[in-house]
Amino acid sequence: MNSRTALILIFVLFVISPIAAWLVHTGVIDVSFDAGQGKNKGELVHPARPLEGFELADTEGKGITREDFLGLWTMVEFAPAPCVDDCMKNVYKMRQVRLALGKDAHRVQRVVIAEHPAHLEKLMSDNPGTRLFIATERSLPLLKQFPNYIEGDISSVAQRIYIIDPLGNLMMQYANSVDPSDVLKDLRQLLKATWIRPTS
Repeated sequence: MNSRTALILIFVLFVISPIAAWLVHTGVIDVSFDAGQGKNKGELVHPARPLEGFELADTEGKGITREDFLGLWTMVEFAPAPCVDDCMKNVYKMRQVRLALGKDAHRVQRVVIAEHPAHLEKLMSDNPGTRLFIATERSLPLLKQFPNYIEGDISSVAQRIYIIDPLGNLMMQYANSVDPSDVLKDLRQLLKATWIRPTS
């Protein structure tokens, strides 16, 4: 194989990988990935849902849009008021999963979307690096895109961990009883399967 052919093959591989990942996540290609024992541990959202048309706010009132979710894998937890027991455990699980990713941890972010952020001050200080956003009327279009959402009730999508891919697609969810090692296995496989990197 000459050098020109080798360069062409390398280019094709780099182009095909993110395209294939996008096709899988959006449901154009229907496959299940191997996460240790032949099946993913979470529940696939099929087809994956491109999250769009929404705006959140951070604790300082700054608007956050879909673009803030691009380029990174995102674990999401919804926190109704008060956030206790399973809600608190899930925030901790997300922290532990990200830490366990080691050198790939920078490719994953943790997000909590809260109904009333004031009561989460200690939870956030105990889980540094978690991004806290506020659920307001501007975020309703986002909430409606999550499975099981009941109008006006953020608790209907709480007590679960959701995965959003680097292209902004909601593609997986976990019950609050999930073992964090199962989330870790899935994320490791997803990170291995795609070359999509943070945009910054």
